[in-house]
Amino acid sequence: MSIRPLPSLRLWLQSTTLLAVIAGYSLLLAMDSVISERERRGQHERLVEALISLEQDQRLPRLSPVDADGEAPLLRWRVLPGRQPQPITRTGGSDGPQELVSRRPLPGVRAAPLTLEVRQNIAASLQQQRSTQLLLVAAAGVSALFTSLLLRLVLRRGLVQPLQALAADVASLEADHLGEHWLPVAQQSQELQPIARAFNELQQRLALAWQQERTFIDGVAHELRTPITVISGHAQRLQRCGLPTELQEPLRLIAAEAARMGTQLSILRDLARSDAGRLQPQWQSLDPDEQLLLAFERWQARSPARLTLPVPEPTPPQRIQADPELLEQCLDLLIDNALRYSSDSVALQRSVGATGETILHVLDRGPGIPVAERHQVLRRFVRGSSSSGTRGMGIGLALASALAAALQAQLRIADRNTGGADLQVVFSAVPPAP
Repeated sequence: MSIRPLPSLRLWLQSTTLLAVIAGYSLLLAMDSVISERERRGQHERLVEALISLEQDQRLPRLSPVDADGEAPLLRWRVLPGRQPQPITRTGGSDGPQELVSRRPLPGVRAAPLTLEVRQNIAASLQQQRSTQLLLVAAAGVSALFTSLLLRLVLRRGLVQPLQALAADVASLEADHLGEHWLPVAQQSQELQPIARAFNELQQRLALAWQQERTFIDGVAHELRTPITVISGHAQRLQRCGLPTELQEPLRLIAAEAARMGTQLSILRDLARSDAGRLQPQWQSLDPDEQLLLAFERWQARSPARLTLPVPEPTPPQRIQADPELLEQCLDLLIDNALRYSSDSVALQRSVGATGETILHVLDRGPGIPVAERHQVLRRFVRGSSSSGTRGMGIGLALASALAAALQAQLRIADRNTGGADLQVVFSAVPPAP
């Protein structure tokens, strides 16, 4: 049987503690009532013994005296004929005075048996008991309030803050750095140490699995590049051999698919390099307009008449610090993504941000990327809702984001003013340290 989880451990502890305090004071009230009743009955027994002693000394009147105002005194007695024993009982109610009544046979040799009846007025004792219980109730309320405030501070210091610190340590861990930063077990409280220790063990197992996956991807990408290159080379050679027309289209498809597979393997290889921390930029001072021009020339032959590059401004742009090879790969991925999802032209453009940063734009006229999906599509193997009907693995933008991060830049996704997506590589105005 599954245990229903608690909505809030802190509220549960506070409620349980307050209920325990209230239950303790309730038990104290019950014990006070029992002890007060036993004391009254014991006092009544002693009074009866004292009256019997006076009767044996023949100093006890047959009837108790009456107050001057006519009211019955706190203690009344009378001697009744015969033997009529009666245990201590309480009489009276809300209308009359509360009394303890008992009957005891008088000892000794007598001509006729006699019984002493004693009535003790306990109204004052009950009033004192009620006053004591009211004080206990007031003390219970103050104690519950004080306990609630004190427990709130104790739980915050001893439970909430340690859990928040542990959650922050866990949230700071990244998949690329598993096994490098361990949760400090010794700094945790005794109750949280098993959790931190178990999480470190889980992190160690995940780091091993992650390392094996990266090694596998790197190895597969490396081993498959050679046969794909061979296939592509032979397909291109056969195309130049003047084969019949009916064979040209299959050869073109073979060459195109081999090139696409080669591109995908290069992306997987670069992702493995990024995960392993082997993307070591070779920093150079670059002209951003020149980098856009080089990208335009590379892709102009593949997609003629689909790329546009506006004439740069006459004012020389601010140079950026980057690795030309990594920046080339990043721009190629963004251009390939724009050409795949847009049937219209794709523009390459440079601008300057509000704080002086240099922004390289790849603008398309496709369906765009919804705001709610922009963070998700930068993750691996995640494709947006606008990608239906197109081929892809969902790793192009993820690799572009990793390459931009290696260049200490940022990949942003915005909307184009005239419709479509605006993929931006943003370089800070302050160049990174080499």
